[in-house]
Parts: sequence; structure tokens; C-alpha cells
Amino acid sequence: MRWDLFLIMMIIPWVATFAGSYSALLIKVDNNRRQGALLGFASGVMIAASIWSLIIPAFEEAGITAFGAFLVTLGFALGCIGMLVLNMVVPHEHEEQHITEGPTSHLSRPILLVLAVALHNIPEGMALGVVISSAMQNLGMSWTAAIVFSLGLAIQNFPEGFAVIFPLYQSGVSKKRCTWLGFLASLAEPAAALLGLAAASLLSELSGVMPVLLAVAAGAMIFIVVEELIPESQAVGKNHFATYGFLIGFWIMAVMGILGT
Repeated sequence: MRWDLFLIMMIIPWVATFAGSYSALLIKVDNNRRQGALLGFASGVMIAASIWSLIIPAFEEAGITAFGAFLVTLGFALGCIGMLVLNMVVPHEHEEQHITEGPTSHLSRPILLVLAVALHNIPEGMALGVVISSAMQNLGMSWTAAIVFSLGLAIQNFPEGFAVIFPLYQSGVSKKRCTWLGFLASLAEPAAALLGLAAASLLSELSGVMPVLLAVAAGAMIFIVVEELIPESQAVGKNHFATYGFLIGFWIMAVMGILGT
């Protein structure tokens, strides 16, 4: 077990989320185009990471057969359904669309925004845990590819952390409370990663489980991008800046994914 690589892969995405949220207290972003571009960038990174680091390895592990395609499709569908259920049962708010989803609650607006980020980070963390388990057991994933995936998460976590804290700070929430809320939001990903790692490690000996788990993580991440991040980026981003951010983020992560194989 490469404990040094394990710690690096767990810590870097978490630090990136918290650093992004804290930077919202220091960096002045005076127009919506930049915010839209940041959210679009995060979306592009997540889509590319899902393809190169999760879906392709899932097919390689399952085999290019009808049964392999069935396993990967099953996992992808389960990931989408799981996030759909969480989206319905966890109260959260979309900042730029001014939409509150989930059951009615009396939670404050800052907590609803933090829960929205936690919803984003849960599938990312689960995916990271599955990727680490796959690399540990040499099941369709090299350590290099796993590290590239972790770096990809860190790249997109920074603007995501920024996006949740920036509107809170601009609306008058104190710097101390914003820092605390950013810290709470950042904890969701490493916690979910540990759960994903434990589940993948326990179930990996069962035939066909690892490609299903990789596909579950991919389905969950892509669902979050389509349901949450892209609409948010388009709501705030004007003049195609969100689209430009998406394309740049997608291609950076695509190149990293190819170099990591």
C-alpha cells in the first residue's frame, strides 16, 4: 500500500476546496463573466475526468462485450439514480438561479448553499475512493492515472469552493463564518472518499463489481454537472464565458487523462 500516494490523493482535493472558498474572501471578482467561467471550467473538468478516469477504465475492466457494456450501463444508471434521490431529499439552494430544492426546511441560506456544495462533493469523493481502491488492487487503474484524477478534482474544486463562499461574503456574511462554512463544505469530499474506498475494497473480490463501481461514480458526477453546475454557470455567465470555461477545463483534463494512462 502506497500510503504516501494515498495521503496526497486524499489531501490535495480537500485543500483545493477549502483554498477556493477562502480565496473568495481575498479575491475581488467584480463581474458575472468570471464567475460563470469558473463554474464552466469546473464542469468541463468533471466531465472529462468522468470519461477518461472512470468510464473508459470501467469498460477496460469489464471487457468490450455485451455483458461488459451491460455492467457499465447498470453502474452508470445507478449513479444517476442515486444522485437524483439525494437531490430530492437533501434541501439545498442554487445561488444564481435562486431556486431551493429538496424538502421544505427552516435551514438558513448559507447552510443551504453549503449543502449544495456537499451534494457536488459526495460523488466526487466516492469516485476518488473507488479510483484509489482500483489503483491499490491494480484493477484497471495505475497509480499515475489515479493521481491525475485526484489532481483533476483539485483543479475543479478550487473554483467550486470559491463559487459557494463568494456570494455569501458579498451578501454580508462575516469573514469568520464564511471561513467556517467553507471548511464544513470541504469535508464532504474526503468523507465520501473514505466511504467509497471502503465499499470498493470490500466488494472488489466479487466478479464484475469494480467496473460497476467506476461507472456508478461516473454517473453520479455527470448527473451533478448536468443538473447543477452547467445551469449555474449559464445563469451567471454572459457572452459565452461559461462555455469557454467548460471547453478549457474539459480539454485540460482530457490531456491530463491521456498523459496519465
